[in-house]
Amino acid sequence: MLDFLRKGAQSTAVKILFAIIILVFVFWGVGTFRASRVDVLATVNGRPITVREYQTLYEFRYRQLRQMFGESLNDEFLEKLHFREQVLEELVKRRLLEEAAERMGLSVHPEEVRLAIAQLPAFQEGGRFSFRRYRAVLRDLGLLPKDFEENVRADLLEARIKHFLTAAILAPTPEVEERYRFENQKLTFSYAAVPYESCEGEVKASEKELKAYFEEHRSRYRAPSRIKLVYLLFPYREYEKGVSVTEEELRAYYESEKERFMEPEARKVREIFVRARPGKKAEALKEAEGLLKKIKGPEDFKRLARKYSRDRALAASRGLLGWVKAGELFPAAEEAVFSAAKGEIVGPVEGPGGYYLFMIEDIRPAGPKPFAKVKAQLRKELLARKAREKAFEVADKIYQEAVLSGDLAAAARKEGLSLKETPFFTREKPAKPFTDKDLLEAALALDEGEISAPIEHQEAVYLFQVKKKDPERLLTFKEARKEVLRDFRREKAAELCRKKAKDLLETALKGSSPERFLKAKGYRFRKRTLSRKELLAGDLPQALGRALLGRGEGGWLKEPACGAKACYFARVLRIENPKEIDQKEFETLKHVLRQQKKAAFYRAWYEDLRRKARVKLLKEWPK
Repeated sequence: MLDFLRKGAQSTAVKILFAIIILVFVFWGVGTFRASRVDVLATVNGRPITVREYQTLYEFRYRQLRQMFGESLNDEFLEKLHFREQVLEELVKRRLLEEAAERMGLSVHPEEVRLAIAQLPAFQEGGRFSFRRYRAVLRDLGLLPKDFEENVRADLLEARIKHFLTAAILAPTPEVEERYRFENQKLTFSYAAVPYESCEGEVKASEKELKAYFEEHRSRYRAPSRIKLVYLLFPYREYEKGVSVTEEELRAYYESEKERFMEPEARKVREIFVRARPGKKAEALKEAEGLLKKIKGPEDFKRLARKYSRDRALAASRGLLGWVKAGELFPAAEEAVFSAAKGEIVGPVEGPGGYYLFMIEDIRPAGPKPFAKVKAQLRKELLARKAREKAFEVADKIYQEAVLSGDLAAAARKEGLSLKETPFFTREKPAKPFTDKDLLEAALALDEGEISAPIEHQEAVYLFQVKKKDPERLLTFKEARKEVLRDFRREKAAELCRKKAKDLLETALKGSSPERFLKAKGYRFRKRTLSRKELLAGDLPQALGRALLGRGEGGWLKEPACGAKACYFARVLRIENPKEIDQKEFETLKHVLRQQKKAAFYRAWYEDLRRKARVKLLKEWPK
C-alpha cells in the first residue's frame, strides 16, 4: 500500500485525471479535524490523518466524480483511478505542507480566509458577499463552514509556500531568446492527406464480425441515464406585489450602499474661446489676454461669452459648459479648472484650436449621490431582494414539508400549487427549463424519489423531485447495430489507410521524386508556411503539426503522420529564423518560461518532501 503511495500515486495518467477533478472543484474541499488516537487512519511524520477526515473527503470527491461521469462511475473505474489512495495522498500532501510552513515561519491569518471567501462569486448576491447564500451553498454541498474555511486556509497556505520558494526564480534572457527564435522559426512544407474515409469502401463486414466487434467493445454502447422530474417554479416577479419597503428601510439601505453611489468632485464651468487662425497664434493670445482684463466679475464673463462664442448653443447659454468632472477636459484645461477656487477666472489656457478662459461658477465636492436622487433605484432593488427572499421562503416551507412526507406533490397541494412535469431527458438532451448547466447537474445528481433543496436561479426559485430515473444500461446488439457497423467500418478503414500510407511512402522514398510518385497516385499536395508555434494553434491537422513541431532539418518525414481522420505525407522545404524580435511576444514568453521554471521547481521540491516523508497506515481502508 505504501509502495503505491510513494510510487504508484505518481502515475501520470492518474495524477492528471485527479488534478482535473480537484481543479474543476477548486476550494470545495474538507479541512483538518482533531480526533482521538483511536480515530487515526494514518500518520505523516507523526501528524494524524483521521478516519472521519478521510471519509468526509472521500465522499465529497466521489460526489464530484459522480457529477462528471454519471452512471458510468463504478467500482472498477474507481479501482483503475486508485481513488481511495489518491484521497489519502491529498491529505498526506496537506500535512506535509503544514509541516513545511511551520519550518518556514509561514501562516495564513483568519481574516485572509474570510476575505478570500467573500470574493468568491458563488457566495455573492448583487456583487456583494451574502452570508445567507454562503450557508445555503455549503448546505447543498454537504459541507460545514468550518470544514470549508479550513480548506480555503490550506489552499492559501500552499500558494504562500509556492511564492516563498519560487519568487526569486527568473528566466535568463539568453534562454528566452533561444526559445523565442526556435518557436518563431518558419517552416515551409508541403503535405498531402490519405483520409480514412477513402478506405471505407474496401471494408467488408459480415454479421459474425460485427457481433464479435460488439462483444469486444460492448461497454462502449450504452443508453445514457435518463430522468423525469416534477417541479415547482417560484418566479420572483410574482412576489413583488406582496412586499413593500419603508422609508426607514430605504435610508438604512442607502447608508449601507453609499460607496456604490459615490460621485467624484464636479465643477460648474463657463468658457470663452478665442480661435487661433493659422499663423495668428500670437494675435489670438493677445486677444484672450485683453478679454481677461475686461472681466471684472461673473456678469462680465457671461456677457463676453455671449458675444465671442462662435458656437450658437454656447453663446445662447453665455458660455455655460455645465458640470464637468476630471477626465472630461483636455489636460491643460483640467489642471487649470480643478486647481482654481469657486468664482475664480483662469486663463488664457492654450488648447485645441486656440485659447480658453474659464470661470468656476460652483464646486460640488466628491461624495455620495443624494438619497432623493437614488431613492427610486433603492426601492426597486429592495423590492426585488424582498421578493426573492419571499419566493425562497415559500419554496423552503414546501421543501421542509415535502422532505418529511417524501411527496412534493402533497406538500404543494397544501399551498394551493400544482406540479409541472418534464418528459424523460438526459444530460446530452435536457428538457426545458432544465437546460441551464447548474440546474441540469443538480437534477442529475439526485436519485429516484429524491427532492432537491430550493435552488435560487436567475428569475425564480426551483424546487423539484425525481419522479423516475432510469439508470444507464448496456445496449443490445440489435439496438446498437447501426453504431457498431459505423465504428467497425471506421476502425478497419483507418487500419487499411495507415498500412496503405506507410507502404506508399516507403515505395516513394526509394525513387528519385517521391512527390511526383505520390501525385501520380492521386494525392494532392498543399504548400504552407507556418511558425512552429502556429503548427498546433491553427487549422493544420494536429497529427501533422506534432510531427513537424520538433523537426530541425528539411526533407521528408520518414513515417506518415497519422491522426484521428487521416494520415499525412509531408516534406519540409526550408526553415527560416526570425529576422526581428517582437518585444511584446518576447516578454510574454519570458513570463511563461518563468512560470514553467517555478512550477518545475515547486514540483521537484514537493516530490523530494514526499519521498522523505514517513507515512504510516494504521488501519484498514474504511468501508
